[in-house]
Amino acid sequence: MSENTIVPTANSSRLAVQLYGSGQPLVCIHAPGIGMINFSRLHGLAEHFQLILPDLPGHGASQPLFVPFTMADLSETLEEMIHALGHKRVVVMGYSQGASLALDWCLRHPDSIAGLVLISGFSEVNELYLHSRFYLAEAIAKLGGVSLLARSTASSHLDKQADKEQWIKHASRTDAKTLHHLYRIGHHYRCTERLHEIKQPVLLVYGQQDKHMHPYGELLEKHLPKAKLVAVPGVKHQIVTRTASSLSRLCREFIGSLPGSSV
Repeated sequence: MSENTIVPTANSSRLAVQLYGSGQPLVCIHAPGIGMINFSRLHGLAEHFQLILPDLPGHGASQPLFVPFTMADLSETLEEMIHALGHKRVVVMGYSQGASLALDWCLRHPDSIAGLVLISGFSEVNELYLHSRFYLAEAIAKLGGVSLLARSTASSHLDKQADKEQWIKHASRTDAKTLHHLYRIGHHYRCTERLHEIKQPVLLVYGQQDKHMHPYGELLEKHLPKAKLVAVPGVKHQIVTRTASSLSRLCREFIGSLPGSSV
């Protein structure tokens, strides 16, 4: 069973959130231009945790923030969300640029975060491959190509046409101005020098075939005091959908190992 709710926050007067299950709260932060449907293959985790799936501002049914907004604004919105839902401390999963937001949230509100699961994540953009990906996405978003980006992510993440259509429908609701700015702040965000401040356990998950992203994982592992790096075989960047069962198992094991966990 799922529950759809609208959470009022100071920065975004309406944040759409979907809740699944009960127990240890696990907040899942999607990549830009997708929305909560990014985690549709992970709903089985609700057998063990309470999944909290927000549409970030300007995605799905969530109202956009005023542009320009910052990564700090997004972190504060998520912090308000968990308190509005009655939680003081959560585990956070961030996918791709969602991992950057998870890191920022943890640095700003360490007492609210019990642990981090960072999937295909990065703390800065420092080489040609990822720079080029961001420049292309920014250009497409600036030209209003939200539907084009939605179709691209659906094609890379899913195989069945029905699943793709559902994904495209949700992702196409993204506000183009929000998306362009979100790519820009993600492109220029950097917190590598502060990673040593994060004392929580961190699980770093990368696709074994996603070789361009491996140096980012190694950078995070080097600077995070309590990080574990795992490479998932047979997949590139799209771990959340392509190898959802392996990711779910890794999450259960990781969260179960956290201090005070009852999993």
